Amino acid sequence: MNSEEVQYCINKISKFLAVRDISTLDSEELEKVSGLKRVDVLILLGNSIPYTVQCAANAWKNNMCDKILISGGIGHSTQLLRDEVRKNSKFNLIRVDDRSEADIFFDIITKIYGVSPDKIIIENKSTNCGDNAKKTIELLCKLNIKYRSLILIQDPTMQLRTFASFSKYTYSDNVKLVNYAPFIPKIDIDLRLSNVGTNGVWDEKRYLELLMGEIPRLRDDENGYGPNGKDFIVHVNIPREIEEAYKILKRQINDENLYSRCGL
Repeated sequence: MNSEEVQYCINKISKFLAVRDISTLDSEELEKVSGLKRVDVLILLGNSIPYTVQCAANAWKNNMCDKILISGGIGHSTQLLRDEVRKNSKFNLIRVDDRSEADIFFDIITKIYGVSPDKIIIENKSTNCGDNAKKTIELLCKLNIKYRSLILIQDPTMQLRTFASFSKYTYSDNVKLVNYAPFIPKIDIDLRLSNVGTNGVWDEKRYLELLMGEIPRLRDDENGYGPNGKDFIVHVNIPREIEEAYKILKRQINDENLYSRCGL
């Protein structure tokens, strides 16, 4: 299999996972797409990519939301986030030791990007994507915050699963969920990520591992996260072409070690 075919398969899956209902963080774009001038709450999910915090701050400054809720305790990405903050000259004064993703993000968004602390709600106990959704909705209810619309911002490889997780807890209430993946990851012909200027972007090996881990999780079967499996998310329709692209990449990893082909 040549590099162009591998590139096509990776980018196909990437675009499927990195859901964007709006193309830019602009209130006019939001109204054009959803009919909303602004949402009630923007949900920023904890992850290892500080750039997502900048996106949330931009949305707030563009008057797209009334409040920001940051959700994320200590999980599999926390150490990667701490390492990224430590090595980044823009963020390295932020304290990270023994702190949750939400608390680290809170300091970044208030101290670096100037968002008013009184506009931010912290949920710092959740440990995974499904738990993010559950504890976020529970906290909004506990605080008696009324909401009919939410913007979701997450690591692009997890944007679709985040949407499916929140849909499980908001569907019956007819809440409008607006997805904004902070960027669309792309692999070039040399099988290298093109998004090199993004704060906290993964290396190619981790990116491919994340990508390949998502499709099995999204499946609605006994091994997946859908209602017929672990029931963490609502049913997700995975198009045939996405499953085919996944199978092709899986074979490449098993037969030819795709990580080596990426120079890893």
